[in-house]
Amino acid sequence: MMKPLRYRITWSFLVLIGLSIIGTGAFVALLLKTSYLESMGDRYIKEGKLIIETLDFDADIQTQLENQSRILESDLILFDQQGNWMAGTTAKEEIAPINLAILEEGVENHSQQLVTTIPIKRGDQRMGALQLIQDKGRLNGSLQPVWFSLALGMAVAYALVALASARIARSVTKPIEEMTQVAVDIAKNRIQKRVQQEGDDEVARLGQAINRMAHSLRKQMDTIRKSERRLSSVIESMESGLLMIDPMGKVSVANASFERLLGVPISDIIGKPHTELTYPYNLSKLITESAESGERLKKEVHLYYPKERMLELNFAPMWVEKNGVGVVVVIHDLTAIRRLEQLRKDFVANVSHELKTPITSIRGFAETLLDGAMQDDETCKEFLTIIYDESLRLQRLIADILDLSRIESRQLALQTEAILIKNVIEKIVIKVEKQRRMNGQQLEIDVPHNMTVSVDLDRFHQIILNLLTNAMAYTPNGGTIGLKVMEQKHNWTLQVTDNGIGIPEDDLPRIFERFYRVEKDRSRASGGTGLGLAIVKHLVEAHHGTIHVHSRVGKGTTFILDFPK
Repeated sequence: MMKPLRYRITWSFLVLIGLSIIGTGAFVALLLKTSYLESMGDRYIKEGKLIIETLDFDADIQTQLENQSRILESDLILFDQQGNWMAGTTAKEEIAPINLAILEEGVENHSQQLVTTIPIKRGDQRMGALQLIQDKGRLNGSLQPVWFSLALGMAVAYALVALASARIARSVTKPIEEMTQVAVDIAKNRIQKRVQQEGDDEVARLGQAINRMAHSLRKQMDTIRKSERRLSSVIESMESGLLMIDPMGKVSVANASFERLLGVPISDIIGKPHTELTYPYNLSKLITESAESGERLKKEVHLYYPKERMLELNFAPMWVEKNGVGVVVVIHDLTAIRRLEQLRKDFVANVSHELKTPITSIRGFAETLLDGAMQDDETCKEFLTIIYDESLRLQRLIADILDLSRIESRQLALQTEAILIKNVIEKIVIKVEKQRRMNGQQLEIDVPHNMTVSVDLDRFHQIILNLLTNAMAYTPNGGTIGLKVMEQKHNWTLQVTDNGIGIPEDDLPRIFERFYRVEKDRSRASGGTGLGLAIVKHLVEAHHGTIHVHSRVGKGTTFILDFPK
Protein backbone atom coordinates (compact mmCIF):
# COMPACT_ATOMS: atom_id res chain seq x y z
CA MET A 1 0.00 0.00 0.00
CA MET A 2 1.41 3.34 -1.01
CA LYS A 3 2.10 5.74 1.87
CA PRO A 4 0.45 9.17 1.86
CA LEU A 5 2.29 12.01 0.20
CA ARG A 6 2.61 13.88 3.52
CA TYR A 7 4.61 11.07 5.10
CA ARG A 8 6.75 10.60 2.04
CA ILE A 9 7.60 14.30 1.92
CA THR A 10 8.26 14.40 5.68
CA TRP A 11 10.49 11.33 5.62
CA SER A 12 12.31 12.60 2.55
CA PHE A 13 12.99 15.90 4.33
CA LEU A 14 14.10 14.09 7.49
CA VAL A 15 16.47 11.78 5.63
CA LEU A 16 17.98 14.57 3.55
CA ILE A 17 18.29 16.95 6.48
CA GLY A 18 19.58 14.14 8.75
CA LEU A 19 22.28 13.29 6.24
CA SER A 20 23.09 16.99 5.87
CA ILE A 21 23.34 17.47 9.64
CA ILE A 22 25.47 14.34 10.05
CA GLY A 23 27.76 15.44 7.24
CA THR A 24 27.98 18.96 8.61
CA GLY A 25 28.58 17.67 12.14
CA ALA A 26 31.32 15.35 10.94
CA PHE A 27 32.97 18.15 9.03
CA VAL A 28 32.69 20.53 11.99
CA ALA A 29 34.05 17.83 14.34
CA LEU A 30 36.99 17.18 12.05
CA LEU A 31 37.59 20.89 11.71
CA LEU A 32 37.41 21.36 15.46
CA LYS A 33 39.76 18.47 16.09
CA THR A 34 42.25 19.69 13.54
CA SER A 35 42.09 23.21 14.88
CA TYR A 36 42.47 21.92 18.42
CA LEU A 37 45.49 19.82 17.52
CA GLU A 38 47.10 22.75 15.71
CA SER A 39 46.52 25.05 18.67
CA MET A 40 47.90 22.41 21.03
CA GLY A 41 50.94 22.02 18.73
CA ASP A 42 51.61 25.75 18.82
CA ARG A 43 51.21 25.68 22.56
CA TYR A 44 53.63 22.75 22.94
CA ILE A 45 56.21 24.52 20.77
CA LYS A 46 56.03 27.55 23.00
CA GLU A 47 56.14 25.48 26.16
CA GLY A 48 59.04 23.45 24.77
CA LYS A 49 61.02 26.59 24.06
CA LEU A 50 60.22 27.81 27.53
CA ILE A 51 61.44 24.49 29.02
CA ILE A 52 64.69 24.72 26.97
CA GLU A 53 65.30 28.23 28.30
CA THR A 54 64.68 27.16 31.88
CA LEU A 55 66.77 23.97 31.80
CA ASP A 56 69.94 23.97 33.87
CA PHE A 57 72.33 21.68 32.04
CA ASP A 58 74.74 21.72 34.98
CA ALA A 59 72.11 20.30 37.35
CA ASP A 60 70.16 17.08 37.30
CA ILE A 61 68.41 17.30 33.88
CA GLN A 62 66.44 14.07 34.42
CA THR A 63 64.75 15.43 37.51
CA GLN A 64 63.99 18.72 35.81
CA LEU A 65 62.33 16.92 32.86
CA GLU A 66 60.30 14.71 35.16
CA ASN A 67 59.01 17.78 37.03
CA GLN A 68 58.07 19.52 33.80
CA SER A 69 56.45 16.32 32.49
CA ARG A 70 54.13 16.14 35.49
CA ILE A 71 53.15 19.79 34.99
CA LEU A 72 52.43 19.42 31.26
CA GLU A 73 51.06 15.89 31.53
CA SER A 74 53.29 14.96 28.62
CA ASP A 75 56.38 12.86 28.02
CA LEU A 76 59.60 14.89 27.59
CA ILE A 77 62.72 13.55 25.85
CA LEU A 78 66.01 15.39 25.49
CA PHE A 79 68.45 14.45 22.71
CA ASP A 80 72.18 15.29 22.67
CA GLN A 81 74.25 16.82 19.87
CA GLN A 82 74.53 13.45 18.09
CA GLY A 83 70.74 12.82 18.22
CA ASN A 84 70.90 10.19 20.92
CA TRP A 85 68.69 9.94 24.00
CA MET A 86 70.12 12.09 26.73
CA ALA A 87 67.31 12.25 29.35
CA GLY A 88 63.56 11.99 29.54
CA THR A 89 60.44 10.39 30.95
CA THR A 90 60.52 7.64 28.36
CA ALA A 91 63.09 4.83 28.65
CA LYS A 92 66.17 5.08 26.43
CA GLU A 93 65.48 1.64 24.93
CA GLU A 94 62.10 2.83 23.53
CA ILE A 95 63.55 5.87 21.72
CA ALA A 96 65.38 5.70 18.45
CA PRO A 97 68.14 8.23 17.62
CA ILE A 98 67.20 11.23 15.44
CA ASN A 99 69.07 13.08 12.73
CA LEU A 100 69.59 16.64 13.93
CA ALA A 101 70.86 17.71 10.55
CA ILE A 102 67.44 17.42 8.96
CA LEU A 103 65.35 18.01 12.07
CA GLU A 104 62.85 20.86 11.80
CA GLU A 105 60.82 22.55 14.42
CA GLY A 106 57.21 21.40 14.27
CA VAL A 107 54.45 19.06 15.29
CA GLU A 108 53.97 15.51 13.96
CA ASN A 109 50.48 14.05 14.18
CA HIS A 110 50.75 10.31 14.63
CA SER A 111 47.86 7.86 15.05
CA GLN A 112 48.24 7.59 18.82
CA GLN A 113 50.47 10.52 19.73
CA LEU A 114 51.08 14.15 19.03
CA VAL A 115 54.93 14.67 18.86
CA THR A 116 56.33 18.21 19.08
CA THR A 117 60.07 18.58 18.23
CA ILE A 118 62.12 21.70 19.05
CA PRO A 119 65.82 21.91 17.98
CA ILE A 120 68.27 23.36 20.58
CA LYS A 121 70.57 25.83 18.88
CA ARG A 122 73.55 27.85 19.97
CA GLY A 123 74.08 30.30 17.24
CA ASP A 124 73.88 28.38 13.98
CA GLN A 125 75.03 25.16 15.58
CA ARG A 126 72.49 22.57 16.71
CA MET A 127 73.25 21.32 20.20
CA GLY A 128 70.40 18.84 20.53
CA ALA A 129 66.60 18.65 20.56
CA LEU A 130 63.64 18.43 22.89
CA GLN A 131 60.49 16.38 22.13
CA LEU A 132 57.12 16.69 23.84
CA ILE A 133 54.94 13.60 23.31
CA GLN A 134 51.24 13.96 24.12
CA ASP A 135 48.91 10.91 24.17
CA LYS A 136 45.92 11.57 21.85
CA GLY A 137 43.62 9.67 24.17
CA ARG A 138 44.17 12.40 26.75
CA LEU A 139 43.58 15.08 24.09
CA ASN A 140 40.39 13.39 22.91
CA GLY A 141 39.22 13.18 26.50
CA SER A 142 39.50 16.94 26.75
CA LEU A 143 37.40 17.20 23.55
CA GLN A 144 34.52 15.05 24.87
CA PRO A 145 32.52 18.01 26.25
CA VAL A 146 32.87 19.60 22.82
CA TRP A 147 31.62 16.40 21.11
CA PHE A 148 28.71 16.16 23.53
CA SER A 149 27.74 19.79 22.97
CA LEU A 150 28.03 19.34 19.21
CA ALA A 151 25.91 16.13 19.25
CA LEU A 152 23.30 17.75 21.48
CA GLY A 153 23.13 20.76 19.20
CA MET A 154 22.76 18.53 16.15
CA ALA A 155 19.98 16.51 17.85
CA VAL A 156 18.09 19.67 18.83
CA ALA A 157 18.53 21.06 15.35
CA TYR A 158 17.32 17.79 13.82
CA ALA A 159 14.25 17.76 16.10
CA LEU A 160 13.42 21.36 15.19
CA VAL A 161 13.92 20.63 11.51
CA ALA A 162 11.74 17.49 11.78
CA LEU A 163 8.95 19.53 13.38
CA ALA A 164 9.32 22.22 10.76
CA SER A 165 9.36 19.59 7.99
CA ALA A 166 6.17 18.00 9.29
CA ARG A 167 4.47 21.39 9.40
CA ILE A 168 5.73 22.30 5.95
CA ALA A 169 4.69 18.92 4.55
CA ARG A 170 1.26 19.28 6.15
CA SER A 171 0.82 22.80 4.80
CA VAL A 172 1.81 21.58 1.33
CA THR A 173 -0.12 18.30 1.28
CA LYS A 174 -3.29 19.32 3.12
CA PRO A 175 -4.71 21.32 0.19
CA ILE A 176 -3.58 18.56 -2.18
CA GLU A 177 -5.37 16.00 0.01
CA GLU A 178 -8.49 18.17 -0.04
CA MET A 179 -8.26 18.45 -3.82
CA THR A 180 -7.76 14.69 -4.09
CA GLN A 181 -10.87 14.06 -1.98
CA VAL A 182 -12.86 16.53 -4.09
CA ALA A 183 -11.62 14.79 -7.25
CA VAL A 184 -12.64 11.40 -5.79
CA ASP A 185 -16.09 12.80 -4.91
CA ILE A 186 -16.45 14.20 -8.41
CA ALA A 187 -15.49 10.80 -9.84
CA LYS A 188 -18.26 9.30 -7.66
CA ASN A 189 -20.73 11.74 -9.24
CA ARG A 190 -20.84 14.04 -6.18
CA ILE A 191 -20.06 16.99 -8.42
CA GLN A 192 -21.38 19.57 -5.95
CA LYS A 193 -18.14 19.30 -3.96
CA ARG A 194 -15.72 22.24 -4.21
CA VAL A 195 -12.12 22.98 -3.11
CA GLN A 196 -11.94 25.62 -0.34
CA GLN A 197 -8.69 27.25 -1.37
CA GLU A 198 -7.49 30.83 -1.04
CA GLY A 199 -4.35 32.55 -2.18
CA ASP A 200 -2.55 33.03 -5.45
CA ASP A 201 0.11 30.32 -5.43
CA GLU A 202 0.30 27.29 -7.69
CA VAL A 203 -1.71 25.08 -5.31
CA ALA A 204 -4.47 27.68 -5.03
CA ARG A 205 -4.60 28.02 -8.82
CA LEU A 206 -4.83 24.23 -9.08
CA GLY A 207 -7.79 24.24 -6.67
CA GLN A 208 -9.48 26.99 -8.67
CA ALA A 209 -8.93 24.97 -11.85
CA ILE A 210 -10.53 21.91 -10.19
CA ASN A 211 -13.51 24.04 -9.14
CA ARG A 212 -13.91 25.35 -12.68
CA MET A 213 -13.64 21.82 -14.01
CA ALA A 214 -16.28 20.60 -11.54
CA HIS A 215 -18.60 23.46 -12.50
CA SER A 216 -18.14 22.73 -16.19
CA LEU A 217 -18.60 19.00 -15.57
CA ARG A 218 -21.80 19.65 -13.64
CA LYS A 219 -23.21 21.70 -16.51
CA GLN A 220 -22.25 19.00 -18.97
CA MET A 221 -23.77 16.29 -16.76
CA ASP A 222 -26.99 18.31 -16.45
CA THR A 223 -27.07 18.70 -20.22
CA ILE A 224 -26.41 14.99 -20.70
CA ARG A 225 -29.12 14.07 -18.18
CA LYS A 226 -31.63 16.37 -19.87
CA SER A 227 -30.75 14.91 -23.25
CA GLU A 228 -30.99 11.40 -21.83
CA ARG A 229 -34.39 12.15 -20.28
CA ARG A 230 -35.62 13.65 -23.55
CA LEU A 231 -34.30 10.67 -25.49
CA SER A 232 -35.85 8.22 -23.02
CA SER A 233 -39.16 10.09 -23.20
CA VAL A 234 -39.07 10.06 -27.00
CA ILE A 235 -38.18 6.36 -27.11
CA GLU A 236 -40.85 5.38 -24.57
CA SER A 237 -43.53 7.55 -26.21
CA MET A 238 -42.87 6.16 -29.69
CA GLU A 239 -45.75 4.23 -31.18
CA SER A 240 -43.19 2.28 -33.16
CA GLY A 241 -41.20 -0.45 -31.45
CA LEU A 242 -37.48 0.17 -31.00
CA LEU A 243 -34.76 -2.42 -30.45
CA MET A 244 -31.05 -1.55 -30.29
CA ILE A 245 -28.33 -4.20 -30.58
CA ASP A 246 -24.80 -3.25 -29.49
CA PRO A 247 -21.63 -4.34 -31.36
CA MET A 248 -21.32 -7.33 -28.99
CA GLY A 249 -24.64 -8.65 -30.27
CA LYS A 250 -26.53 -7.92 -27.03
CA VAL A 251 -29.81 -6.06 -26.62
CA SER A 252 -29.05 -2.63 -25.13
CA VAL A 253 -32.35 -0.74 -25.60
CA ALA A 254 -35.96 -1.83 -26.06
CA ASN A 255 -39.02 0.36 -25.56
CA ALA A 256 -42.52 -0.38 -24.30
CA SER A 257 -43.94 -0.42 -27.82
CA PHE A 258 -41.62 -3.29 -28.71
CA GLU A 259 -43.01 -5.27 -25.78
CA ARG A 260 -46.57 -4.35 -26.74
CA LEU A 261 -46.17 -5.26 -30.41
CA LEU A 262 -44.27 -8.54 -29.99
CA GLY A 263 -45.42 -9.59 -26.52
CA VAL A 264 -41.80 -10.11 -25.40
CA PRO A 265 -41.07 -8.71 -21.88
CA ILE A 266 -38.26 -6.13 -21.95
CA SER A 267 -36.77 -7.46 -18.71
CA ASP A 268 -36.22 -10.85 -20.38
CA ILE A 269 -34.10 -9.50 -23.25
CA ILE A 270 -32.10 -6.49 -21.98
CA GLY A 271 -28.43 -7.45 -21.81
CA LYS A 272 -29.08 -10.80 -23.52
CA PRO A 273 -27.71 -11.86 -26.95
CA HIS A 274 -30.13 -11.17 -29.78
CA THR A 275 -29.89 -14.83 -30.75
CA GLU A 276 -32.22 -15.55 -27.82
CA LEU A 277 -34.98 -13.60 -29.60
CA THR A 278 -36.95 -16.55 -30.96
CA TYR A 279 -40.09 -14.57 -31.83
CA PRO A 280 -40.59 -13.68 -34.61
CA TYR A 281 -38.51 -16.65 -35.71
CA ASN A 282 -36.44 -14.74 -38.31
CA LEU A 283 -35.79 -11.56 -36.30
CA SER A 284 -32.34 -12.63 -35.04
CA LYS A 285 -31.38 -13.85 -38.52
CA LEU A 286 -32.26 -10.49 -40.08
CA ILE A 287 -30.29 -8.62 -37.37
CA THR A 288 -27.21 -10.70 -38.15
CA GLU A 289 -27.68 -10.18 -41.89
CA SER A 290 -27.91 -6.38 -41.50
CA ALA A 291 -24.84 -6.25 -39.23
CA GLU A 292 -22.72 -8.40 -41.54
CA SER A 293 -23.76 -6.72 -44.80
CA GLY A 294 -23.83 -3.17 -43.41
CA GLU A 295 -27.02 -2.51 -45.41
CA ARG A 296 -30.52 -1.42 -44.46
CA LEU A 297 -33.19 -4.10 -44.61
CA LYS A 298 -36.99 -3.95 -44.63
CA LYS A 299 -39.26 -6.88 -43.93
CA GLU A 300 -43.01 -7.20 -43.47
CA VAL A 301 -44.25 -9.97 -41.17
CA HIS A 302 -47.68 -11.25 -40.18
CA LEU A 303 -47.95 -12.11 -36.46
CA TYR A 304 -50.72 -13.90 -34.60
CA TYR A 305 -49.45 -13.38 -31.03
CA PRO A 306 -50.18 -11.57 -28.72
CA LYS A 307 -52.80 -10.50 -31.30
CA GLU A 308 -52.95 -10.55 -35.04
CA ARG A 309 -50.80 -7.78 -36.48
CA MET A 310 -49.07 -6.77 -39.67
CA LEU A 311 -45.63 -5.37 -38.80
CA GLU A 312 -42.92 -3.70 -40.85
CA LEU A 313 -39.41 -4.39 -39.54
CA ASN A 314 -36.68 -1.89 -40.51
CA PHE A 315 -33.06 -2.84 -39.84
CA ALA A 316 -30.31 -0.17 -39.95
CA PRO A 317 -26.62 -0.85 -39.18
CA MET A 318 -25.14 1.39 -36.49
CA TRP A 319 -21.41 1.96 -36.64
CA VAL A 320 -19.88 2.47 -33.19
CA GLU A 321 -16.31 3.85 -33.21
CA LYS A 322 -13.65 1.15 -32.56
CA ASN A 323 -16.25 -1.29 -31.24
CA GLY A 324 -17.84 -2.65 -34.39
CA VAL A 325 -21.32 -2.59 -35.88
CA GLY A 326 -24.59 -2.59 -33.98
CA VAL A 327 -28.11 -2.70 -35.39
CA VAL A 328 -31.18 -0.52 -34.77
CA VAL A 329 -34.52 -2.21 -35.38
CA VAL A 330 -37.62 -0.03 -35.80
CA ILE A 331 -40.98 -1.80 -35.89
CA HIS A 332 -44.04 -0.10 -37.41
CA ASP A 333 -47.54 -1.44 -36.83
CA LEU A 334 -49.20 -1.59 -40.26
CA THR A 335 -52.31 -3.38 -39.00
CA ALA A 336 -54.55 -0.32 -39.13
CA ILE A 337 -53.15 0.78 -42.48
CA ARG A 338 -53.62 -2.65 -44.01
CA ARG A 339 -57.11 -2.84 -42.53
CA LEU A 340 -57.96 0.56 -43.99
CA GLU A 341 -56.57 -0.52 -47.33
CA GLN A 342 -58.72 -3.63 -47.17
CA LEU A 343 -61.73 -1.55 -46.12
CA ARG A 344 -61.11 0.75 -49.06
CA LYS A 345 -60.96 -2.21 -51.41
CA ASP A 346 -64.11 -3.67 -49.86
CA PHE A 347 -65.81 -0.29 -50.03
CA VAL A 348 -65.02 0.12 -53.72
CA ALA A 349 -66.14 -3.44 -54.41
CA ASN A 350 -69.34 -3.01 -52.36
CA VAL A 351 -70.17 0.35 -53.95
CA SER A 352 -69.60 -1.12 -57.38
CA HIS A 353 -71.80 -4.09 -56.53
CA GLU A 354 -74.54 -1.96 -54.94
CA LEU A 355 -74.56 0.47 -57.90
CA LYS A 356 -74.45 -2.34 -60.43
CA THR A 357 -77.75 -3.88 -59.26
CA PRO A 358 -80.07 -0.83 -59.66
CA ILE A 359 -78.27 0.35 -62.79
CA THR A 360 -78.59 -3.10 -64.36
CA SER A 361 -82.29 -3.15 -63.48
CA ILE A 362 -82.89 0.31 -64.88
CA ARG A 363 -80.97 -0.49 -68.05
CA GLY A 364 -82.68 -3.85 -68.56
CA PHE A 365 -86.22 -2.54 -68.13
CA ALA A 366 -85.44 0.54 -70.27
CA GLU A 367 -84.13 -1.69 -73.08
CA THR A 368 -87.24 -3.87 -72.77
CA LEU A 369 -89.44 -0.79 -73.11
CA LEU A 370 -87.48 0.44 -76.10
CA ASP A 371 -87.83 -2.96 -77.76
CA GLY A 372 -91.64 -2.50 -77.83
CA ALA A 373 -92.93 -3.22 -74.37
CA MET A 374 -93.99 0.41 -73.97
CA GLN A 375 -96.86 -0.26 -76.43
CA ASP A 376 -98.49 -2.27 -73.66
CA ASP A 377 -99.78 0.31 -71.17
CA GLU A 378 -99.91 -2.09 -68.23
CA THR A 379 -96.41 -3.50 -68.86
CA CYS A 380 -95.05 0.00 -69.50
CA LYS A 381 -96.45 1.28 -66.20
CA GLU A 382 -95.06 -1.73 -64.29
CA PHE A 383 -91.60 -1.32 -65.81
CA LEU A 384 -91.55 2.45 -65.20
CA THR A 385 -92.55 1.85 -61.58
CA ILE A 386 -89.63 -0.57 -61.17
CA ILE A 387 -87.28 1.93 -62.83
CA TYR A 388 -88.53 4.63 -60.45
CA ASP A 389 -88.04 2.44 -57.37
CA GLU A 390 -84.54 1.48 -58.48
CA SER A 391 -83.67 5.15 -59.08
CA LEU A 392 -84.90 5.99 -55.59
CA ARG A 393 -82.77 3.17 -54.21
CA LEU A 394 -79.81 4.47 -56.20
CA GLN A 395 -80.47 7.98 -54.87
CA ARG A 396 -80.56 6.72 -51.26
CA LEU A 397 -77.33 4.82 -51.78
CA ILE A 398 -75.53 7.83 -53.21
CA ALA A 399 -76.92 10.09 -50.49
CA ASP A 400 -75.77 7.67 -47.77
CA ILE A 401 -72.32 7.40 -49.35
CA LEU A 402 -72.00 11.19 -49.47
CA ASP A 403 -73.18 11.53 -45.87
CA LEU A 404 -70.77 8.87 -44.67
CA SER A 405 -67.90 10.45 -46.60
CA ARG A 406 -68.58 13.88 -45.08
CA ILE A 407 -68.86 12.40 -41.57
CA GLU A 408 -65.67 10.35 -41.81
CA SER A 409 -63.69 13.23 -43.31
CA ARG A 410 -64.68 15.47 -40.37
CA GLN A 411 -66.32 17.92 -42.77
CA LEU A 412 -69.66 17.65 -41.03
CA ALA A 413 -70.14 20.57 -38.64
CA LEU A 414 -72.76 19.93 -35.96
CA GLN A 415 -75.17 22.76 -35.12
CA THR A 416 -76.17 21.79 -31.60
CA GLU A 417 -79.17 23.30 -29.86
CA ALA A 418 -81.30 22.57 -26.84
CA ILE A 419 -84.42 20.66 -27.86
CA LEU A 420 -87.30 18.92 -26.11
CA ILE A 421 -86.60 15.31 -26.99
CA LYS A 422 -90.23 14.18 -26.74
CA ASN A 423 -91.24 16.53 -29.59
CA VAL A 424 -88.45 15.23 -31.85
CA ILE A 425 -89.35 11.59 -31.30
CA GLU A 426 -93.07 12.27 -31.92
CA LYS A 427 -92.24 13.76 -35.35
CA ILE A 428 -90.07 10.74 -36.22
CA VAL A 429 -92.81 8.31 -35.15
CA ILE A 430 -95.20 10.01 -37.57
CA LYS A 431 -92.75 9.35 -40.44
CA VAL A 432 -92.55 5.60 -39.71
CA GLU A 433 -96.24 5.21 -38.86
CA LYS A 434 -97.18 4.06 -42.36
CA GLN A 435 -94.51 1.35 -42.42
CA ARG A 436 -95.45 0.25 -38.88
CA ARG A 437 -99.11 -0.22 -39.84
CA MET A 438 -98.18 -2.10 -42.99
CA ASN A 439 -96.07 -4.49 -40.90
CA GLY A 440 -98.62 -4.72 -38.12
CA GLN A 441 -95.98 -3.91 -35.53
CA GLN A 442 -96.33 -2.32 -32.09
CA LEU A 443 -94.23 0.76 -31.19
CA GLU A 444 -93.78 1.51 -27.49
CA ILE A 445 -92.42 4.96 -26.57
CA ASP A 446 -91.07 5.83 -23.09
CA VAL A 447 -89.68 9.39 -23.07
CA PRO A 448 -89.69 11.94 -20.19
CA HIS A 449 -92.05 14.83 -20.96
CA ASN A 450 -89.80 17.78 -20.02
CA MET A 451 -86.36 16.38 -20.82
CA THR A 452 -84.14 18.74 -22.83
CA VAL A 453 -80.97 17.66 -24.62
CA SER A 454 -78.30 19.49 -26.66
CA VAL A 455 -77.93 17.85 -30.13
CA ASP A 456 -77.85 18.66 -33.82
CA LEU A 457 -81.55 18.35 -34.69
CA ASP A 458 -81.16 17.05 -38.26
CA ARG A 459 -78.42 14.54 -37.41
CA PHE A 460 -80.21 13.34 -34.28
CA HIS A 461 -83.34 12.90 -36.38
CA GLN A 462 -81.26 10.81 -38.81
CA ILE A 463 -79.89 8.62 -35.95
CA ILE A 464 -83.32 7.71 -34.53
CA LEU A 465 -84.92 7.25 -37.95
CA ASN A 466 -82.18 4.85 -39.06
CA LEU A 467 -82.46 2.79 -35.86
CA LEU A 468 -86.28 2.59 -36.01
CA THR A 469 -86.29 1.73 -39.72
CA ASN A 470 -83.64 -0.94 -39.14
CA ALA A 471 -85.64 -2.42 -36.23
CA MET A 472 -88.84 -2.55 -38.30
CA ALA A 473 -87.03 -4.22 -41.20
CA TYR A 474 -85.74 -7.08 -39.02
CA THR A 475 -88.83 -7.55 -36.84
CA PRO A 476 -91.53 -9.93 -38.10
CA ASN A 477 -95.06 -8.72 -38.64
CA GLY A 478 -96.86 -8.34 -35.35
CA GLY A 479 -93.60 -7.78 -33.46
CA THR A 480 -92.89 -5.06 -30.92
CA ILE A 481 -90.39 -2.20 -31.12
CA GLY A 482 -89.48 -0.07 -28.12
CA LEU A 483 -87.87 3.37 -27.84
CA LYS A 484 -86.84 4.51 -24.38
CA VAL A 485 -84.98 7.57 -23.09
CA MET A 486 -83.45 7.64 -19.58
CA GLU A 487 -81.74 10.48 -17.76
CA GLN A 488 -78.75 9.90 -15.43
CA LYS A 489 -76.58 12.26 -13.39
CA HIS A 490 -73.89 12.93 -15.98
CA ASN A 491 -75.36 11.47 -19.16
CA TRP A 492 -78.59 10.36 -20.83
CA THR A 493 -79.35 7.12 -22.65
CA LEU A 494 -81.43 6.22 -25.69
CA GLN A 495 -82.49 2.57 -26.22
CA VAL A 496 -84.09 1.08 -29.32
CA THR A 497 -85.30 -2.48 -28.72
CA ASP A 498 -87.03 -5.08 -30.91
CA ASN A 499 -88.04 -8.71 -30.56
CA GLY A 500 -87.02 -9.57 -34.11
CA ILE A 501 -84.71 -12.16 -35.62
CA GLY A 502 -81.64 -10.98 -33.70
CA ILE A 503 -78.00 -10.90 -34.79
CA PRO A 504 -75.63 -13.87 -34.56
CA GLU A 505 -72.81 -13.40 -32.07
CA ASP A 506 -70.13 -13.73 -34.75
CA ASP A 507 -71.66 -10.85 -36.71
CA LEU A 508 -71.99 -8.40 -33.81
CA PRO A 509 -68.43 -6.93 -34.07
CA ARG A 510 -68.98 -6.10 -37.78
CA ILE A 511 -72.50 -4.67 -37.97
CA PHE A 512 -71.18 -1.08 -37.95
CA GLU A 513 -68.99 -1.71 -40.99
CA ARG A 514 -69.99 -0.18 -44.30
CA PHE A 515 -72.14 -2.41 -46.54
CA TYR A 516 -72.09 -5.24 -44.00
CA ARG A 517 -75.38 -7.17 -43.90
CA VAL A 518 -76.34 -10.00 -41.61
CA GLU A 519 -78.99 -11.26 -44.03
CA LYS A 520 -78.00 -9.86 -47.41
CA ASP A 521 -81.07 -10.96 -49.36
CA ARG A 522 -83.53 -9.58 -46.83
CA SER A 523 -81.57 -6.33 -46.42
CA ARG A 524 -81.51 -5.72 -50.13
CA ALA A 525 -85.18 -6.61 -50.48
CA SER A 526 -86.05 -4.08 -47.75
CA GLY A 527 -84.29 -1.34 -49.67
CA GLY A 528 -81.39 -1.02 -47.23
CA THR A 529 -78.02 0.24 -48.46
CA GLY A 530 -75.87 -1.37 -45.75
CA LEU A 531 -74.62 2.04 -44.63
CA GLY A 532 -77.26 2.99 -42.07
CA LEU A 533 -75.59 1.64 -38.93
CA ALA A 534 -72.16 2.94 -40.06
CA ILE A 535 -73.71 6.42 -40.39
CA VAL A 536 -75.41 6.08 -36.98
CA LYS A 537 -72.13 5.10 -35.30
CA HIS A 538 -70.23 8.07 -36.75
CA LEU A 539 -73.02 10.54 -35.88
CA VAL A 540 -73.17 9.26 -32.29
CA GLU A 541 -69.40 9.67 -31.96
CA ALA A 542 -69.65 13.16 -33.46
CA HIS A 543 -71.98 13.97 -30.52
CA HIS A 544 -69.24 12.57 -28.17
CA GLY A 545 -71.44 9.59 -27.39
CA THR A 546 -71.05 5.82 -27.55
CA ILE A 547 -73.18 3.07 -29.06
CA HIS A 548 -73.46 -0.56 -27.95
CA VAL A 549 -75.56 -3.46 -29.17
CA HIS A 550 -76.90 -6.55 -27.39
CA SER A 551 -78.62 -9.27 -29.37
CA ARG A 552 -79.70 -12.92 -29.25
CA VAL A 553 -80.78 -14.87 -32.28
CA GLY A 554 -84.55 -15.27 -32.31
CA LYS A 555 -84.96 -13.07 -29.22
CA GLY A 556 -84.30 -9.57 -30.53
CA THR A 557 -81.80 -6.75 -30.49
CA THR A 558 -81.18 -3.69 -28.32
CA PHE A 559 -79.14 -0.64 -29.37
CA ILE A 560 -77.94 1.50 -26.43
CA LEU A 561 -76.75 5.06 -27.11
CA ASP A 562 -75.08 7.06 -24.29
CA PHE A 563 -74.66 10.84 -24.63
CA PRO A 564 -73.07 13.32 -22.23
CA LYS A 565 -75.29 15.98 -20.83
